[in-house]
Amino acid sequence: MPHSGLLPLPGVLDPHNPLVDEPTWTYPSTCAGGGGVARLRVWPTDQNGHLAIVTEKSMGVSITNAAEDIYTKLAAAHPGPLIVLEHWPAGDGAPYDRLDQVHAPQGAGPLWLAIWPVPPENPRFNAHEEWMHAFGTTLLTARRA
Repeated sequence: MPHSGLLPLPGVLDPHNPLVDEPTWTYPSTCAGGGGVARLRVWPTDQNGHLAIVTEKSMGVSITNAAEDIYTKLAAAHPGPLIVLEHWPAGDGAPYDRLDQVHAPQGAGPLWLAIWPVPPENPRFNAHEEWMHAFGTTLLTARRA
């Protein structure tokens, strides 16, 4: 199965109020650049876990190149089921925001799954569109109160 280990997108208990909102969160990386800075937001989910959105800021190693290290750091800080979404803002390679789920199991390379946008012919299109309408758009603009 190509996306083994990737969890289904959860509901978020309070999408308007993240548990964590760090505009300049630092993360390590075993890549040559040594790490980077991203925006980190974390919410509790309806599955007794956490959903984290890591937003690329183009400061240091990219969030994609540091995916394994980012996932490991977040999993240590937020035990239980963890969903990590990479967020690439509009203008950073595309004219629209992009979300990809990343999973990096210990000892294995990272796995990615496009969350949004996905083409209508994608078998996950309907589920992802529903999730984006219910949670995704709000999560991308949420700030800690």
